[in-house]
Amino acid sequence: MPLTPNSIYQDLKKKYLDYDSALELLITLIENTDNVYTRLESIKILEQIQAKDDKIFKLLENLLISDSSEVIRNMAASLIQKFFLERALKPMKWALEHEKTIICLVTIISTLSKINNMKSKLILVEKLNYFYNQENKYNLKDIFRNNKIEGLNIQVLADILINYYFIKSLKAKFGFVNYKFNNLGYITKLDLTNVDPQGIFISNFLDLISYLKHLEELDLRFNNLIKLSEISNESDTIISLDLSYNKLITIPESINKLKSLKSLSLKSNRLRHLPESLSNLVSLQTLNLRNNMLTRIPKSIMSLKNLKSLNLHGNKLNSIEFKLNNSIIELELGWNNFLEIPSNIKSLTLLERLGVSGNKLKKIPKWISLFQPLKVLDLYDNKINKLPSSIGNLTSLEILVLRNNHLSQLPESLKYLKNLKKLNLSWNNFSFLPEWIGQLSLLEELNLWGNQLESLPKSIRSLSNLRILDLSFNRFEQLPSFLKEFERKTDLIIKFS
Repeated sequence: MPLTPNSIYQDLKKKYLDYDSALELLITLIENTDNVYTRLESIKILEQIQAKDDKIFKLLENLLISDSSEVIRNMAASLIQKFFLERALKPMKWALEHEKTIICLVTIISTLSKINNMKSKLILVEKLNYFYNQENKYNLKDIFRNNKIEGLNIQVLADILINYYFIKSLKAKFGFVNYKFNNLGYITKLDLTNVDPQGIFISNFLDLISYLKHLEELDLRFNNLIKLSEISNESDTIISLDLSYNKLITIPESINKLKSLKSLSLKSNRLRHLPESLSNLVSLQTLNLRNNMLTRIPKSIMSLKNLKSLNLHGNKLNSIEFKLNNSIIELELGWNNFLEIPSNIKSLTLLERLGVSGNKLKKIPKWISLFQPLKVLDLYDNKINKLPSSIGNLTSLEILVLRNNHLSQLPESLKYLKNLKKLNLSWNNFSFLPEWIGQLSLLEELNLWGNQLESLPKSIRSLSNLRILDLSFNRFEQLPSFLKEFERKTDLIIKFS
């Protein structure tokens, strides 16, 4: 049987090995094996059995100072912090001067702050003073102008230094990085759009953001991310995370550790399902899942009591199997496989925007009138041949898009939509418009492109707010004379071809 860290641990538990022998075997694996995973597991076993001997301290000190693997160096620093904090000053001071990787530097600086004495504080002050005297001051300029740095407490000093190293590291790796920081030098916004075409570095970045304790917005779009690492530490500051335009197939369950998240965009990935832990993001208000490969909505969404905007456009949904929370005011279901508007959205009595374009709808249900606050209704690119008269009860409606359907007439109740500003009836089968169209007194844009109209009712002249009238690709021989006069007297733009 091959010698592995786990086999050593099991033999120790079963008392086939004594403590000292197990220790020697683990040290042998750490010092003589090339496999990083085996070495890392061996160090984790040392942590598990709480090895606090002087021999172990010297081993960890040596690993921190000289090992070629940043993962091993970081693990060594973590164990020194955990088991040998009273002896950590000297190796951490040395490591701070020579370490280059951000993951290790974060652990080193964190350890110095936990030592929390005058010597460790002086190390941090000296390092900050050194960087302030360099050409690239980044987040330090305002801090030194507004504060006597020696008067700041050690945790603040550590956080400022960690933020400086983050900027320094990202600029060294990617060149230009867009960021914002506050007057204390803490990064609040970080834009890493399209900086890592292979998605290698960024895939592990989420696990580091908990150290940016004031970061609120993180943008990771266009980085070809295939997967994300698990998030090991909680963050209670991130309120916006954008992972759009990557190649993610799954989202880690640990996404719920971003417990203050209000906006999560996963637009244009390859997601087939979502983690159940999503239900723990109780502050979430905006969830953008546009253009993925979802075939069902996870019930975890039911727990998002503060959700206001849910975008499911461009997936493979054909039903919604449960009632959505009535907190939602914007719902986008366009370009899925719905044969009808799902009845489980009836409960959304606060809905202000509904998109159901690009499905296979033939009719609109009478209960559409339940959405009294509705302002925008997108129904384009379906097969709708008739509208219910109840649509006239949507008296808050401002935009109605019916482009590319099979409509040939409108219900008279539409004249009650007194707040309607934009009406798009293009690419349907209209051969006439009713006289009452002139009662839509706030209408600003009327799009009739691609119908079979030969004439228009003169009541259109009553639309005093009309600014755009598109009549292209109809059957007019010439523009009606009353429209020419109407156009001349107003700011109306008529499109006619």
